[in-house]
Amino acid sequence: MEREKKAIKSLKPLLLGGLVFIALGVSLANEMLGRLGLADNYVIVFSAAFVIAALLLSKNLIMLVLVAIGVIFVNFPDATLLSYGIDRDVLLALVCAGVLVPSLYNLVAK
Repeated sequence: MEREKKAIKSLKPLLLGGLVFIALGVSLANEMLGRLGLADNYVIVFSAAFVIAALLLSKNLIMLVLVAIGVIFVNFPDATLLSYGIDRDVLLALVCAGVLVPSLYNLVAK
């Protein structure tokens, strides 16, 4: 019984990491690199997704939820975003800044 609990406890971070990589990392990297014209190169997309997932997993749960909400809004159709008065490029920049700024702050501050 105790061994099963340890197995589940050790599997939990791997599942969370895989979910973040697939759901947030790949989606955000694909959209971000699509704007730069690099979405066809899958090596770059998955490399960027891995870096984004690694940066997100080092943050707290609130930041993870905020980035998830941002990625959901980035994937909305253009008409929906325009009806709310949101520009897709600005929203993408905010989501990317939410991922990168805390990591850069920790790097500079320490």
